[in-house]
Amino acid sequence: MVLPPPAPDDAPAPADRALHERLRLILRLGEAGVLVLVDGARAERLGSLVRALVAHEPGLLVHTDATQLARAPKGAAVVLVPDAAQAGWLNLERPILAERALRVILFSDAATSAALARKAPDFFHWISHRLECPEGPWPPAVWSIRAANEWGWGMFWGGGERDLDGAFAAALPASTRVRVSATAPYAALVEAIRAADDAWIEACEVDSFFELRRLRWALVEAGRREPLVTARVVARGRAVTLGAGTTGLLEMDSRRMPLAQAIKELEAAGAESAGRLAALLDFERSAVTTAVSLLEAGLPQARFDDVTRAAGDPVQRLWPLCSAHGVSPASGPGTSLLRTNFVPRRDLHFQCEELVSERRWLDAARGAIASGDPIVAVHWAQRALAEDRGSVDAARTLGVALAEGGQLGRAREILRAVFGEGEQEEHVTLIDELVGVIQSTDLLGARQQIEEALTLLDDHDVEPSPGDAGMLRRLAQLRVAAGDLTGARTRLEEASSLLMRMHGTEEHPRVAASLRDLARVLFAQGEVPRARELLEQALRVETKAYGDEHPRVAASLRDLARVLLAQSDPRGARELLERALHIQLRVYGTGEHRGVADSLHQLARVLFAQGELAGARQLLEQELQIRMKVDGANAPEDISASLETLSMVLLSQGNLGGAREAIERALPMLERIHGTAGHPEVAVMEGNLSSVLLALGETERGLALRRRAYETLRVQLGSDHSLTRDLGKRLPRAVNQADAAEPHAVEAVNRTPGARDAPGS
Repeated sequence: MVLPPPAPDDAPAPADRALHERLRLILRLGEAGVLVLVDGARAERLGSLVRALVAHEPGLLVHTDATQLARAPKGAAVVLVPDAAQAGWLNLERPILAERALRVILFSDAATSAALARKAPDFFHWISHRLECPEGPWPPAVWSIRAANEWGWGMFWGGGERDLDGAFAAALPASTRVRVSATAPYAALVEAIRAADDAWIEACEVDSFFELRRLRWALVEAGRREPLVTARVVARGRAVTLGAGTTGLLEMDSRRMPLAQAIKELEAAGAESAGRLAALLDFERSAVTTAVSLLEAGLPQARFDDVTRAAGDPVQRLWPLCSAHGVSPASGPGTSLLRTNFVPRRDLHFQCEELVSERRWLDAARGAIASGDPIVAVHWAQRALAEDRGSVDAARTLGVALAEGGQLGRAREILRAVFGEGEQEEHVTLIDELVGVIQSTDLLGARQQIEEALTLLDDHDVEPSPGDAGMLRRLAQLRVAAGDLTGARTRLEEASSLLMRMHGTEEHPRVAASLRDLARVLFAQGEVPRARELLEQALRVETKAYGDEHPRVAASLRDLARVLLAQSDPRGARELLERALHIQLRVYGTGEHRGVADSLHQLARVLFAQGELAGARQLLEQELQIRMKVDGANAPEDISASLETLSMVLLSQGNLGGAREAIERALPMLERIHGTAGHPEVAVMEGNLSSVLLALGETERGLALRRRAYETLRVQLGSDHSLTRDLGKRLPRAVNQADAAEPHAVEAVNRTPGARDAPGS
């Protein structure tokens, strides 16, 4: 396909024509020299102005360096794009204009004009004509829109909304655009696109690959795209990394190469009148880079003059020259590639799109889960279930998607029902999924399902599966809950080894998940450097496999932050946690999710370590609100840990009453979790409460609690454990308020990990 010739409406707009005619007249009549100001100049209009003038002024010069005026031939016509920093030189050397009879057009934006009026008043006084620069689109943007429309490619626009409006109006004046937000709820996004009929879709807030992927899915589901083709859509946003053909969008880069840089690069390649050539190329990056390559290949300047002075797209006219001289056009991932009549290869695979186009909702839902988008996964799983009400697979996928999205109650109900209907050979996988939900709310309640699954593993003679490794991870979590870190470590090492054998590499996301679990246990055992090494490996593998915005990436960031905090790097930990929260809020579409609560808790600990007590307290109270709303009374360990941290913050603020209330709320939860008051975590909490009671003057109860806590730690952890020794040192001493109110001596920083620290959380 060859693109059509420029449309008639490529001719300058009336306001442009009026400016150009006025300037040509002034230059013709100002033979003795003249200084004209084109005020309010917009960089995107320079190319059109130079193109209009050069037909009557073949020797027209274009400069950004005012000192070049001293070298200009007598009587030369010059377009100067001034720099306010050279105001002093212009004011002092202004006689040059008269001496050399220069005809100068100051192409100056409003800010530079104001600066020259202040700093170069004598020079500014010489201005004989002041004209306003009309608004208008950047020509390469217009040509790119037409090319994309012709070839059926979607576009990503990195410039402003106003620039996009002008470019579209000039390129496709009869077109209409319907604006949608890529951050809208997915179902609403699909309906908005479907309702747009044949209009162009302008998708706003495409600020990451996450929104871009959702937009593509919605376009397919709404029937606006053939498989693997994005047409009649323009996306606007901040931070999408694009490559030709890999996303179905080509970048229409409205950011021009700075004129001074374009001149420098063209001069280095041997261009004569480099400023004029840069302007005629509209200092478009790809055009300038291509011109540099042609100059280096030996193309004479005269050929450039013939090509660039004509109306229309210079990139399109440079293409034959590139072919003749063996030069590849420097188009990169942009729409200028289409303007060379070369179509980039379209991506032959983009996860889920073909499945959606074929209405294979179940497979699409599974793909969305793997992509880390549980909201869309629920939407597609519900569609699959609506088409086949009796489908166990669809119900199971819906349950898993709901669990990933934080709707644990509904997920548990659905998966329990599915478990009763599944085939025997599916039980291991079903149990693993069900336990994954149950353990989120009732760790010990998952024991029966884990034991059943392990029995099945021993009985069946099939090849190991990821479900087998999953059950080993679940069992490791039970070991952690029982305080058996060594047993948990053994199970996780078995799971990691099994997964590495199955996949033949450590660089697999399933292996990374198992290593992340192992790192948590190693961290609890005090092997902090090794834990960090494993977590960094897991983060690298998961980021490569899933992209930057995935729940598993957020989990690795959160775990790595805990390690950094333990290594006295709160700033690094805070940065990672803020990234994790950003991912979670984007993926889950709400702050009411257990993963968000976990990240808030860890961030609160970081703020506490940095002395930002008010901020830490605010985050902890927000976390507790989320947990009570999402989990109710079904997550006592998480709630008790939050209350424990909150109590330490309140103590540091001198709020002894609030700290006491928080600890007394947490203690019964811990006793319920561990089934006894004789557990080390309970003892640690009692030690903290004893400090508060002693500070409040309740000496008898405070000392009794401290003795009981010490005895529990001595029996459970041994006399040589640091917590036991620390608490023992306090028993013989006479206690007064100032001495007693030191809860940090027994705070549960090194406690046996709970649910939030355990594998799989």
